[in-house]
Amino acid sequence: MLKNKFAVATIATLMAGSVFAQSADTKFVDDSSYAVGVLMGKNIEDVMSSQKEIFNYNQDRILAGVQDTLKKTGKLSDDDLQKQLKALDSYLQTQEQKILAEKSKATIEAGDKFRADYEKKAGVKKSTSGLLYKIEKAGEGNSPKATDTVKVHYKGTLTDGTVFDSSLERGQPIEFQLNQLIPAWVEAIPMLKKGGKMEIVVPPALGYGDRQAGKIPANSTLVFEIELLDFKAEDKK
Repeated sequence: MLKNKFAVATIATLMAGSVFAQSADTKFVDDSSYAVGVLMGKNIEDVMSSQKEIFNYNQDRILAGVQDTLKKTGKLSDDDLQKQLKALDSYLQTQEQKILAEKSKATIEAGDKFRADYEKKAGVKKSTSGLLYKIEKAGEGNSPKATDTVKVHYKGTLTDGTVFDSSLERGQPIEFQLNQLIPAWVEAIPMLKKGGKMEIVVPPALGYGDRQAGKIPANSTLVFEIELLDFKAEDKK
């Protein structure tokens, strides 16, 4: 990533430099050279920042590598360079997997505790799948089927209260075919009728499982407030 990002800017800089090479004054050369150095520094900083949880680079050695390369006094052959970068990539992947495993374990434990506490609240029911739900308002009329298109307002939060999505905050309800959603919604929404409201607590298996989804960490227990505004049957043509 560092090499590619810098390459585009470097080519543009060198092309500009070739045009002004004959007439550029010292200040322009110095300012342009410094700007290229800043660009390189920002790219290096981006890499270091993105990996700060798993690796602490020695900045002095990074600068030494840059200087030695520019002076053509580099101490690594191309083979040695590739070998070291391959070893670094392997190390970073291993460390990242360890960190993700630790975070996932903490997320699972927090979710298990949250569900156990929520299940004890008044009015909360638990389905055979493990879905926890509390119907605040049943609504009127019929209930939607899995193949129906539902129109809902909703708010989704993590167990710590972090809102990861909300049609209420956007001020715009959402419409979608019910059976295209996570299993918890497919199970829960048909419990409502038009105008109904409910809160559900979703174990990972009925949500996004062991994969991360946007702001939702892997193995998350999710909380949804759902209002079924309307629904319509599948259009069979």
